[in-house]
Amino acid sequence: MTTHTQIPDNKSKVYGGAWSVHDADVVKKRDELLREFSNFDLGNRKLTQKLKEDFFATFKDWMFNDFDFSGTDLYNNCCVTNGTTESFAQFYLRYGNKKRLRLAKGEYFYQQMMKNLWYQDNFAWLDEDKIRENDFVLISVPFSDTGSVPDQLEEMLCECDKLQVPVMLDMAFINLTNQEALNTTINLEHECIEYIVSSLSKALPIENYRVGIRLQKQKFEDQLYVINEDNYNYLNFCSVFIGTELMKSFPARTLFDKYRPKQLELCKELNLVPSPCYIFGIDINNQYPEYSRGNKTNRLCFSRVWDNRAKKEGLKT
Repeated sequence: MTTHTQIPDNKSKVYGGAWSVHDADVVKKRDELLREFSNFDLGNRKLTQKLKEDFFATFKDWMFNDFDFSGTDLYNNCCVTNGTTESFAQFYLRYGNKKRLRLAKGEYFYQQMMKNLWYQDNFAWLDEDKIRENDFVLISVPFSDTGSVPDQLEEMLCECDKLQVPVMLDMAFINLTNQEALNTTINLEHECIEYIVSSLSKALPIENYRVGIRLQKQKFEDQLYVINEDNYNYLNFCSVFIGTELMKSFPARTLFDKYRPKQLELCKELNLVPSPCYIFGIDINNQYPEYSRGNKTNRLCFSRVWDNRAKKEGLKT
């Protein structure tokens, strides 16, 4: 079991974890960009400022282009982040000493670690108690355990609006799907949504480059904003450049269209329900209990089968 969670560590299993597909075309382009970046003069402030501004414009368009979500135009304050985890840490710092943490069962392991490390006496699962005034909510959309929109998301956000409960939406999986596959829309206009965060770690093979973004409607000057300010720009510009150019070269729908047929085929073979996120199959019959993440279903990830990492690493089911 992973330390401080009740989630098994399945990274050594063929279908364990959640990984980007190391698609050969994307990997080739990534490596070309890395060589190109080695010639950049990062002492040129005009260059670094342009890299940052280009990243913000490209990421926001890339992230929401395939969706009919209301309210995306409200989120005009952006920060470059090290994946999503840096944003999580700031959210906990802002509200953690004052409010009760609320999560959904099956949530991303980082949140479950936070629950068990620091919130054992100030926590409740979302399905086990109603939203209360002194809560704060962090939830993945699409949901980490299924790749679908969480049940009763809209109702929960309305209640958070009413009680002024702050919410962070973790949209790290959003570009593993599209409007058609997700089969629902999401209202991002809710006042309670303080932050929307995302990263490229699951959509593109650059997980170790830690390419992330934080979006919000109004500026709040925390540490992330300070290091993103124009007179600091204390950022990983290698990751910023590579992430931006990969998004330009590979629209989010590209890998979905390429791997969705493979997902449907493998789900049929393994008797799984295809997730809206193309890298996952969902076990609703408990055939694969070893892939449970603490919820009612089990999640299998196909990425390392498709890119042959499972075979190369000798992983077993």
